[in-house]
Amino acid sequence: MGADAGRPGPRGSPPTAASVPAGRKRISTPVLAPVEGDPKEQPATTADHLEAAGHICILKDAFDFESPSEIANLIKAESFEAALALHLYRGGRLLQGHGIPFGIIFGGTDLNEDVNQGEKNKVMGKVLEEARFAVAFTKSMEEMAQRQWPHAKGKIYVQSQGIATVPNAAFNWDTFLQRSEINQSADNLHVFLLICGLRQVKDPLYLVDVFSEWHREEPSVYMVIVGPEREFSV
Repeated sequence: MGADAGRPGPRGSPPTAASVPAGRKRISTPVLAPVEGDPKEQPATTADHLEAAGHICILKDAFDFESPSEIANLIKAESFEAALALHLYRGGRLLQGHGIPFGIIFGGTDLNEDVNQGEKNKVMGKVLEEARFAVAFTKSMEEMAQRQWPHAKGKIYVQSQGIATVPNAAFNWDTFLQRSEINQSADNLHVFLLICGLRQVKDPLYLVDVFSEWHREEPSVYMVIVGPEREFSV
């Protein structure tokens, strides 16, 4: 990506593949915090956009590395020219001081948890000083980040999240219900599906008591929670 790596588009719009200079460059995207689900699939959309612009993208998980020196070795071995990190603290701190331009995508953990821990807050501020740009998913996330790190005000851009689904043609709804010990026809049910990582901070059980009471009144109502059980510490 060279000297203009990841430069944002017009003010107020996030960096896009189209705003990246042409040419076949090697990019690490993202240096990831752990993803929920198949790590080979989750960051694919980002890589697809950048590869469509003519770049070579290599996906890495931040938890595969124990120190910035390992990242330095990776950058040298793969001849990376730029990087995109998911999570300001978990991924971004590993990219400091390596001499390649990088961007950051804020995670909810950055602004809801890590920001309240003094040392992590300080590290994240330093990462933002060095980052070429940062992306927040919502206006409120942008405002929270600007309050914490006023020096980053000119480099934070808002880009809403998007979700791509790939239906499984082999999935059988009735079989799924039987395995879940729901012995009713799918045609007679009202199923509310929550997909998330089963982490305490996400509080997936927040509505369980309410749904239990509702189910007692209306036996056709069910709440189904789907996701991997995981909790990370750094």
